[in-house]
Amino acid sequence: IGGDPKHKKRIIYTVGRAVVIRDLYNPLDTWIYQEHKYETTCAKIAPSGFYVASADKSARVLIWDCVGDDKVIKLDKQSIGIISDISWTEDSKRVAVCGAGREKMGECFLFDSGASVGEITGHSQPICSIDVKQNRPYRLATGGEDFKMNWFEGPPFKYKSSVTQHSRYVNCVRFSPDGAKLVSVGSDKKGFFYDGKEGKPIGELSAASPHGGSIFSVSWSPDSKRLATASGDKTIKIWDADGNHMSTYSFGNDVSSQQVCVLWQNNDIVSVSLQGTITVFDDRALEQPKRVQHGHNKLITSVAYDPAGNKLYTSDNSAYLIEWDASTGLTQTFVGTTHTSGVGQLKVIGGHLVSISIDDTVKITPLHSRELPEGIPLSSQPNGVDGKETLIVISAHDSIIVLEDKNIVNKHAVKYEPSCIALSPDRTEVAVGSKSDKLIYVYSLDGGKLNEKYIIEEHNGNVTALAYSPCGRFLASGDSNREVKVFEGQKSIVSGWVFHTSKITSVAWSPDSSRVVTGSVDSAVIVWNPSEPNKLIHFKLAHTGGVRGALFTNNNTVVSVGEDCCMKSWSLTY
Repeated sequence: IGGDPKHKKRIIYTVGRAVVIRDLYNPLDTWIYQEHKYETTCAKIAPSGFYVASADKSARVLIWDCVGDDKVIKLDKQSIGIISDISWTEDSKRVAVCGAGREKMGECFLFDSGASVGEITGHSQPICSIDVKQNRPYRLATGGEDFKMNWFEGPPFKYKSSVTQHSRYVNCVRFSPDGAKLVSVGSDKKGFFYDGKEGKPIGELSAASPHGGSIFSVSWSPDSKRLATASGDKTIKIWDADGNHMSTYSFGNDVSSQQVCVLWQNNDIVSVSLQGTITVFDDRALEQPKRVQHGHNKLITSVAYDPAGNKLYTSDNSAYLIEWDASTGLTQTFVGTTHTSGVGQLKVIGGHLVSISIDDTVKITPLHSRELPEGIPLSSQPNGVDGKETLIVISAHDSIIVLEDKNIVNKHAVKYEPSCIALSPDRTEVAVGSKSDKLIYVYSLDGGKLNEKYIIEEHNGNVTALAYSPCGRFLASGDSNREVKVFEGQKSIVSGWVFHTSKITSVAWSPDSSRVVTGSVDSAVIVWNPSEPNKLIHFKLAHTGGVRGALFTNNNTVVSVGEDCCMKSWSLTY
């Protein structure tokens, strides 16, 4: 995580293949850079505020303009290997990177040409952290997996000395803003201070109130009088510049509460957990967080919307559930026992959030409490869910399951393999897509009993998504052969909707039943109009890696989620 030198309430971080720049206090003020083709590892904004240096796992470093809308790439450079940290010189002209390379573990180069301005040597193992002193004379420090803190002078930067005080990995090194001191923290639960001009040891963090786990990150206050540390013991601590302990804040008890990164930005202390939760504190005290923002750091598998509360719900493949306020972007999490495996689909039904999982259970969670109940065992792996009021229908590996008032009232065995399901708004009809024979089976539903009405044989690929229109007249479907269809009864009313280039993963209707939105593995979101079949709104590369879900929150707004760990809102102009 890094700060924006010009906009003190803005931070930068990486997730998936994206680089995210966002406002700490307005989650909706966020924009995402998606030019990397591989998973991003780190990103830093230049002191000038005009450029960003970002890196990914393919060893690619991009220097790009973060002020203009076009985000012009200034430099595209193949670097040492997997990069773990980036630092700029204070004049924004040089960039230093470190990580795990085959021939070298770090390098320093000019931001516009990529020409070398020094050699980062002296480490026998990958370098975990690198930092450049932000005033002259320039100094550069590195910390590595060989337990060393190495010291460089320049430019051009050259190796000067090495200190081995840590007995485990050196996870983070940072110069104070005034350049007087350097601090290093490591997996040995210790932190050491060095003179900012010569690199000689001058002290360490007090042992009176030590961290109980690895210290992963450290950050100085803007006035260089204090520093904050984040640790695997699920705490962050504030120390004075001499290493004396001042205060501690403890997070939860589970592994996901480990604090892996900390940033002191203006008057805010920002801490990031292993789960990806961003917690903001006032720098005067760690008594209570000012703001907690939850998010996903794994691919998002599904999204659901509650129009009554204007809330969105998302899940990822670790079964992490989040509630989002659609108007503010603020978040809440759920309490209780989560699914033991990834969540396949979410639906808001009758004031409850219904979630199905590959742990072969369904959970029906009250929205007002967000308290997860025990899962209802299904004895077969579910892959689709829909419902209305107290009625829920689920498509499973070998059956269609009907629940009424949270009780299973029918397990209807089938000879094909269901892949998705939809319930008509009047609760009298169920459509089931088939994975095995490319058909849509339509059933009548009465008192929990299913009776086959007819079969739709229009698709040339496995049926992957279904949705009834709110008015009940139409059924929209998508298949693995990239085609989208709309039916009125057994009659197909559109044809040739094959603008996606890969499997359809999601289909949903607008509240007025006039338009359909689809998401696909091809990373695109498309809005279709059945009354004008040749007119569409196409959001290409909406989610790199693929779209997992898309829906309307109103007739002019679409929300989508995908494998880039992001949820995005799209305003529509017809």
